Amino acid sequence: MSPPLRILAYKPRPEVQTIRMERLMTCEPLELEYLYTVLDGHQVTLLDGMTDHRNPVRVARKTNAQVVLVTSFITNIHSVLRLAKELKALPQPPLVFVGGPHAEVVPEHFFGEGVDGVFFANQLAAIVAVVGRVARGEPFSDVGGAAFRANGSFVRNVAQPLAPSQLPLPKRVLFEQDPDRYYYLYYRQCASIKTAFGCNEHCNFCFCTKMHGGHYGPRPLESVMDEIESIQARNIFVLDDNFLSSRNRVLKFSEMIRQRGLHERKEFVVYGVAHFIARHRDVMAELRRSGVTGVIVGFEAIQDGDLQSMNKSASQADNDATVEICQELDIELFALFIVFPHWTDDAFRRLAEYVRSRGITFATFATHTILPGTDLAAGTALTVRRSEPAERKWWRYDLLRLHERPTRMSPLRFYLWLLYLYMVPSLGAASRKKLLRRFGFFGFVKAAVASWLVGLEYLVKLFLWK
Repeated sequence: MSPPLRILAYKPRPEVQTIRMERLMTCEPLELEYLYTVLDGHQVTLLDGMTDHRNPVRVARKTNAQVVLVTSFITNIHSVLRLAKELKALPQPPLVFVGGPHAEVVPEHFFGEGVDGVFFANQLAAIVAVVGRVARGEPFSDVGGAAFRANGSFVRNVAQPLAPSQLPLPKRVLFEQDPDRYYYLYYRQCASIKTAFGCNEHCNFCFCTKMHGGHYGPRPLESVMDEIESIQARNIFVLDDNFLSSRNRVLKFSEMIRQRGLHERKEFVVYGVAHFIARHRDVMAELRRSGVTGVIVGFEAIQDGDLQSMNKSASQADNDATVEICQELDIELFALFIVFPHWTDDAFRRLAEYVRSRGITFATFATHTILPGTDLAAGTALTVRRSEPAERKWWRYDLLRLHERPTRMSPLRFYLWLLYLYMVPSLGAASRKKLLRRFGFFGFVKAAVASWLVGLEYLVKLFLWK
């Protein structure tokens, strides 16, 4: 039997140029805990850069890691490539492998010096296979779902996406060590769960539609219920790209939650789409009775023409109905919008008035960003060349930066309007009353201070890093 390997699994902290949203939300690092689960039998050290700021190179050296696994977002590309080089400079350099959401869509961006392999399909199974071969001293360059260096370049080995039914129940080692570290706004001690992979929508700006092989893959609900029942925390963040994908599945989820009595001790916040909510009020009522108290909805725009240009399935009427249904059922709505570089002052005012007049208390506003791997990137002259990742400042893909110069105003004026939009939801008396109800007095004060600090940081970092 081969000896266990010493493995470091690392999730990078946000880049210094990006905004520290962890003051308001920090999600449980479920990807690290899945790695810990499937690599049972090895000596695995987990390092969540969101909450643990130790230097990963020093940790790798101290633990004498033989393998380092890094999960990465698009904003971390440069730091991950730099980290790989630094790890290879250690006296006993480990094997370095990269995975995560961006590697799943555009693995080529991690084909750099110091990286031994990039996982892009059925990542957990591929990692288990590679680690097993490394432990036995066997070659691993033919493992499917990953790309490995061969003769100075990387060769991709195709594989089918993850089979959701084979996903194990994760050992929540980091969450259980200190649940207070993980929260989503007023959902304190908030655990995370995946009930499905991929998305069955076709929004042209979103890379989620390209994940899981471009298909929607739900887990068996019985397994989902077992996992929810095993979670000690009351609050659970459902990380599905679109939880509201199937009327029948959502109703079955709701029924099984109540059958097990979980609705009496669990609250859920989920991702959903406006057209589902608008056309299935009865389903949303069932979900509310089953403990769903928050829903994150990508509204993106407030006019039908803009929605159609993004290939959204929802209409302006669907967005309006979603607001009304969520307010009627006391489901907190977290609305997501996109702002465009061609906007005038009036366009910003219209969006601000929309949010204010409809009583939306929680809203985020992202700049129009062409993410590599999306349909939007494939059909525009601004497409990032897949073979040249070094030519971009990847930290700018934090959804708060301009990627085109505004045509109707200065960049400074654009950013000040964006900051104003973030202030709008909390300006009204009704919104402040709701915030006090959701957070409690001390939580409200803490959240208000954190929000102002985020705003100040935003302005400072825009000045330091354009």
